[in-house]
Amino acid sequence: MDSRFTAQDNLLSEGPRSPQLPPPGERQRLRELWGATLEEVADALGAEPEVMAEWEAGRHTADLADTYAYLRLLNAFREQLPTAYEPDWAALRKPPATPAHAPAAPSIPTQAAAAHGKAKPPRRGASWTLEEKDSLRAEFLAGAHVQELAESLGRSERAVRWVLYHLGLISFPADDVPAPRVEPEKPKAYTVAEKRKVYPNAYEPWSAEDERRLAERCAQGASLTELSREFGRNEGGIASRLAKINAEGPAAGEAWEYGGEGPGAAL
Repeated sequence: MDSRFTAQDNLLSEGPRSPQLPPPGERQRLRELWGATLEEVADALGAEPEVMAEWEAGRHTADLADTYAYLRLLNAFREQLPTAYEPDWAALRKPPATPAHAPAAPSIPTQAAAAHGKAKPPRRGASWTLEEKDSLRAEFLAGAHVQELAESLGRSERAVRWVLYHLGLISFPADDVPAPRVEPEKPKAYTVAEKRKVYPNAYEPWSAEDERRLAERCAQGASLTELSREFGRNEGGIASRLAKINAEGPAAGEAWEYGGEGPGAAL
């Protein structure tokens, strides 16, 4: 055998010495073409979903072994699907038949159209599992409406719309963005000391014991307002921490609607 072939085989067997990932947009495109969620890719690479989102967006770097593993997965996506592949979403999302005398219900009802006085959904405030997200994706693409999805999954319609948005299946649900909260006037705080007159623990790091107690109080049914008073932090900071620790309870549902990592999250 030609010695050059042997040298080439030896070089290729070593793998890339400094693997270069494709641009962030291409990473997302390959994942979406494959139909994988960020959570599934994160699980495959042994990373947290939040870290995976930063990694896919090009705002995170990893060691050589993890980068090689991510590159291997992206290459597998690329090699096993045609590069121009794109599902026919309109054909997949066939609307259910409706009676001729009844107008078709809107596929994405607005917040104002939600009925008042309904019992709270049984899964309100609970973290979404991968199985629930997969079921939501499949039923929505099969033509189910938001109200039907909310009833079958035991979730609020608002929560269903937000998850559909994060799965890339609907546009931004602007009608569900809560109005700015009106808080009582308080002295302007320009220093940490002055802010702590209102929120005693503002800018203090969260300890593991604080997070454990916060999750426990959330599960007991405490509201965001109650948790804000109890922990001496503003509601934005409480909402952000509830989302980060995947807490469950009514306040966790409020945190999702509050916007999670919004302004004031450090407080």
